[in-house]
Amino acid sequence: MRSVARREKKRRARAVHTVLPWRQDTPLVLDGLEHLSQQLSYALPECIISQIIISSDRFLGYAWSRYLFVGKRTAMFPSLDAARFRLEDRHISSLIVDMESLTTSRFAALAMLRSHCLSKHGLRTWLLVSHQDPPMKAFLAAAGPFEVLERNQTVQRFRDALLAPPSPETSDCFSPTEWQLLTLLAQGQTLVNAARQLKMPYHRAVYRLRTLLQRAGLPTRQELTQLLHRLSLDVNQ
Repeated sequence: MRSVARREKKRRARAVHTVLPWRQDTPLVLDGLEHLSQQLSYALPECIISQIIISSDRFLGYAWSRYLFVGKRTAMFPSLDAARFRLEDRHISSLIVDMESLTTSRFAALAMLRSHCLSKHGLRTWLLVSHQDPPMKAFLAAAGPFEVLERNQTVQRFRDALLAPPSPETSDCFSPTEWQLLTLLAQGQTLVNAARQLKMPYHRAVYRLRTLLQRAGLPTRQELTQLLHRLSLDVNQ
C-alpha cells in the first residue's frame, strides 16, 4: 500500500511540473503570433504604396516581388484599367509597365500613360519590351517621357537598370500634333483625311510623317502602318 501511494504521489508531482506549464504556455504563443501579425499589418498599410507594376505575367510578377523588390511597397495589377484608381496617388514614385503582356490595345495604353506622365512630374516610368523588336522599342522611347527596358534580362541587370539615375533626355517625345496624327493613322485614316481633320496642309502632314519615320527608325510609311496596327491590336476583341 505504501509503495502504491508513493508511485501515485510521484505521478501527481510529475504531472504538475511537466504537463500543466505547457498547457498554460500554448495560449501565450498564439497570442504572440496574433499580436505580431497585427503589428506587421499596421507597419505596412495597404493604402500606401510607392511603386506600381502593370503585368499579367504572374511568373514574372512573382520573381519581381520575391527577389527584386523585397521590402518596397509595391502593388501589382494585371492591367492599366485595374490600376487606374491608384495612379493618382501622390506617394507613387515609379511605374513599371510590361508592354508585352498587355491584352488590351497598347496604343491606348500609351495614350493613357502619356497624358498621365506628362501631367505628373517626378514619376519615373519604365516600359518593358522584347529585345527582338527594335522598331517597337524606338517608338515607345519617343511616345512619351518613358524609359524603355528589355524584359529578357537577369534579375541583377534589371535591378541595376532600375537603380540607375535617369539619363538626360537626348530628344523630346512626340508633340501633341504628332501624337494626334499618329492616333488618326492608327485608326485607319489616310494621310489626306488626317491632315484635313487636323486642319493641316497636306505638305505639312507629309513633312511631319517623314520626321516621325526618322525618329522611330522606320524606312517606309508601310512599316509605320504595320507597327501602328500591331500596337492597336486588342486581344479581348
